[in-house]
Formats: sequence, C-alpha cells, structure tokens
Amino acid sequence: MTAAAERVELSALVCPGCGRPVAGEPPTGWPDRAGRPPAFSHRDGSVLCPDDRGRVPEPVEVLR
Repeated sequence: MTAAAERVELSALVCPGCGRPVAGEPPTGWPDRAGRPPAFSHRDGSVLCPDDRGRVPEPVEVLR
C-alpha cells in the first residue's frame, strides 16, 4: 500500500476513549518533563483520553 493510500482525513479520526473528534496538534500545556508531546489532542486542546494503563493513545478512524 502506498503512503497516499494510507492517509486518513483528520475529520475521520476520533479519540478512542470518548469518541470526540481530534485536532492534528499536540495538547496544550504538555510539560517538557513528559517528553515528546502526542501529535493529536481533543479539539479543545486537552490530551486524548488515556487508556487503562495511563498511556495516551493514537486516534482511531471512524468508518462512515
């Protein structure tokens, strides 16, 4: 599969924890001591809902 075929529209991505749409920007206020920020956040700038181990997940694609 080519890179172009693997691309997903941002509007098709949601937080796997709550199902809200995501933004293609890091969460606001991510502390430097936490390391590299995630590439995605909720549209309000908050971090995506952590999984049961406290890890920040990648967004998931919603099939329409």
